[in-house]
Amino acid sequence: MGIVKTDIVSQFGAYYINEGQNMDRLKAAIRQPAVTPSYAKLIITDSDVYRSANTRLGEIVQQFQKNFTAKGDVTFEPNEIRLRNAKVDVSMYPDDVKASWLGFLASLTEAERANWPIVRYALENEIVPQIAHDLETKAYFNGVYVAPTPGTPGTAAGTMDGIKKLLDDGITATTMQAVTLSAAPTTSNIFDMIEEFADNFDNTLSSTKMRIYVSNSWLRAYFRDKRNTHGADTNYTTTGINVVDFMPNVELVGLPSMEGSDYIWATPVDNFVHVRKVNGMSDPKVEEAKREVSVLLDWYEGIGFLHNELVYVYKPA
Repeated sequence: MGIVKTDIVSQFGAYYINEGQNMDRLKAAIRQPAVTPSYAKLIITDSDVYRSANTRLGEIVQQFQKNFTAKGDVTFEPNEIRLRNAKVDVSMYPDDVKASWLGFLASLTEAERANWPIVRYALENEIVPQIAHDLETKAYFNGVYVAPTPGTPGTAAGTMDGIKKLLDDGITATTMQAVTLSAAPTTSNIFDMIEEFADNFDNTLSSTKMRIYVSNSWLRAYFRDKRNTHGADTNYTTTGINVVDFMPNVELVGLPSMEGSDYIWATPVDNFVHVRKVNGMSDPKVEEAKREVSVLLDWYEGIGFLHNELVYVYKPA
């Protein structure tokens, strides 16, 4: 994270003039906060892999006869969610803000560069929001884990297996419920396609709180298609519009992480989990070596499902 001030110097000059500038005049870019984990059940573990077992008991009821006729086996199937170790390594030379309009971010009285205003500003206004942005837009849905190359910085998308990878793997292994729709979703049929998708849910889940996840763009298209199709009906209302008609336990959710994707997936609320080793992140470590300041932060997290068989997926062609 070098401090690039080329345009500032070109426009404002290679010198500092105190004209009352302060951090309020530094306008950070709008970033996407982390939304996807907020819909997942948080699990804290001390292990690199969160292991559970899916249990299944088949039919056991039978006609009466006085002889004992044993029937029924309990099947235990393994399930695991892998946590990945992610990190942030950022370094800067705080002196780079000097001799420019940004000079107020330096300090004339503090010898420790780690305590300069530029470091605090970078941490609070740039680094922390960027972590959430990177994970939401690149890792939580689209991520595919890639082992790091020694000495080479990795990518946000390579830090973990995201939801899309898990859905693809579940379809390939036939451990998830693949849903086929009568037509590919479009802005003029998405309302019908969502209802068709929900009709594939097992009837035994009718009283279970479910969520259907799509991109925010598809969620808006769903609302508009519903309005265009039924807006003139006398009983049309926007009340309860975030649930599927006649399925009050099925909620519709738009995820920023899915933007640009045509996938539709659903699962019971408690089946989608976000696994971490600690709740939240530890404070970053700030180190100073000579005049260079480095910020180091690392953590473990992963996302997944406790029961793959309770995940329904429409995968676009």
